[in-house]
Amino acid sequence: MNANLRLPSQGWSRAEESSKHGSGGGNAPRIGLVLSSGGARGLAHAGVIQVLEEQGIPIAAIAGCSMGAYVGALWAAGLNGAQLEARAREIKDRKALKALLDYVIPPSEGLIRGEKIRQHFERDLGSKTFADLEKPLLVIATDLDSLVPHIFDSGSVSHAVHASAAIPAICAPVHLNGRRFTDGGTSEPLPISLLKKRFHLDSIIAVNVMPTSEDFEVEKTAAGRVSQRFFARLFRKVNLLAYGNVLDTFRRALMAAQLRLIAKEEAAADVVIHPRFVASTWHDFENFGHYLQAGRDAATAALPDIRALLHPATINQESISHETSSSHTRMECLAA
Repeated sequence: MNANLRLPSQGWSRAEESSKHGSGGGNAPRIGLVLSSGGARGLAHAGVIQVLEEQGIPIAAIAGCSMGAYVGALWAAGLNGAQLEARAREIKDRKALKALLDYVIPPSEGLIRGEKIRQHFERDLGSKTFADLEKPLLVIATDLDSLVPHIFDSGSVSHAVHASAAIPAICAPVHLNGRRFTDGGTSEPLPISLLKKRFHLDSIIAVNVMPTSEDFEVEKTAAGRVSQRFFARLFRKVNLLAYGNVLDTFRRALMAAQLRLIAKEEAAADVVIHPRFVASTWHDFENFGHYLQAGRDAATAALPDIRALLHPATINQESISHETSSSHTRMECLAA
């Protein structure tokens, strides 16, 4: 299906969502969860999910792109927060990551195919379709032929996630149904509006793990220190991803557009969770513990705002009562 946002011919009606996914009653707020792109930083999504589970925060639907689609699909398929962490811990070092890379030779379309990563993902997902998932899920990729976001909501989940996570210039485009797809983060890095248009939701929690412009300044400083080393200077000549080389320049130019899209989308969310990290790279998966904890910390800090989504009427009434009380107090002070 393309990005025209028509309802799926099969899957979830509003009544089906309520009965199948536990809305908690007719008056329970329906909350959506949006998980951003972000490479290894997306492991923080698992930390956020752990906190949501521990606090009993019900999620009615999920949308994700790139690493957010990867984590979101596993959760939608029934893996819990502890199992998500266990999957993250499997990439314990650079050797474990390299074992999942299938290089393209010659690298005309990209550096890797991504087929090994998809097969690794299918250990848990198998041949599940979107209709088989325990929670409604939207996976966002970018259609390279039409240059618009593409919403996957039917068919193979693993192939949709593969398409959504195909990092431009790093991963070869994914060919599905006669179309070419690349990373959803290039067109919709935080797909809040798409989730709102698809499902009847009362509020949206968005998790943004993308770096800020300040993070890139820190990265530049760190790269400057490394470049002073002899072997680093030597390796830089052949490493296309090194600071200042072609793929790094491409990544930074792309990020400039992504940060503007994210800023616009965040305004449509009710709660934004933004885990904070020290400088990191998209392939820094061996530091999983750092990212998981950052996600937990950010979600814990946001809990007061998240809980307010569960009881909006009560919160509003308390706010009105407080304002009325404050008004009376001010009037009494003036009268005195």
